[in-house]
Amino acid sequence: MKFEMRPNVFAGFDFKILDDPEFLEDSVREEIIAPILRGLGYTSSKPHKIIRSKKLLHPFVSIGSATKKIYIVPDYLLEVNDRLAWTLEAKAPSEDIINSKHVEQAYSYAIHSEVRVPYFALCNGREFVLYHIVKPQPVLQFLIRALPAYWDNLTAVLSPHKVLDVDLRLKKDFGLHLKRLGFHEFGNLFFPDVPITFIGKLADDHYMIGSGLKPEDGDSYVVTFDFNHQAMQQLEGRIPDKAYRLLLAPLTDSTTIVQFADAAYFVTVDCRVGDTLAENEDEIFLPLWVNRFL
Repeated sequence: MKFEMRPNVFAGFDFKILDDPEFLEDSVREEIIAPILRGLGYTSSKPHKIIRSKKLLHPFVSIGSATKKIYIVPDYLLEVNDRLAWTLEAKAPSEDIINSKHVEQAYSYAIHSEVRVPYFALCNGREFVLYHIVKPQPVLQFLIRALPAYWDNLTAVLSPHKVLDVDLRLKKDFGLHLKRLGFHEFGNLFFPDVPITFIGKLADDHYMIGSGLKPEDGDSYVVTFDFNHQAMQQLEGRIPDKAYRLLLAPLTDSTTIVQFADAAYFVTVDCRVGDTLAENEDEIFLPLWVNRFL
């Protein structure tokens, strides 16, 4: 039996230097990320191009009535055959790249209207983490020391010959989208004219509605709103009385679903990003929790 050797792009590198307080983000770029990108087959020129520090117009900022352009700058955009394929953010070895605002930042670059890529990655010199924009957990995560063992996994996704083959059939969930943008820190998010076409009763104090959503950026999302019995009572007079009474009745089965086949009933929702992931056979999603119906 012959074991195939995987390339070690860090042969001879002393990982103890990561503990040096002067080994910062710029050192991670030069000593860690540059060898990885070269090993994957990316260069400074086409067709597999590394684009460094490209300015992107900030999508959310406006200052008073004056027109002032504000830019955000991702560390790396990776291009394959004139098409952007994924993004990569460098951080210092002391920075958290899993449970931190850095993930939100990297996600915002990936979904930017000038970028729109399915994958985004972060590297702090100690660890490499790869995310997919529609999945809540990393799709690949490993210690940089262990890169030779993970090299096949990395190239299977991010090599120039593979990265454009990504399957995007999963629908994007708006709750996850908001969380990755940092909106889970807000207690009140307002959505006017939310159409109610069905209401599901999952437990005696747990209801849900769902809808499609298409913001101005052009992407389509699925959004789920969960709410309790108190919020359900606020729908009295806003949906047909027969449906309202049926949904207030004790559950006789595991779930009660009332669908409004001929009409949609519109409400304004005051909500917040929920705390608990949910899943079904097709997807993992993060419901928004209704504070009240207005």
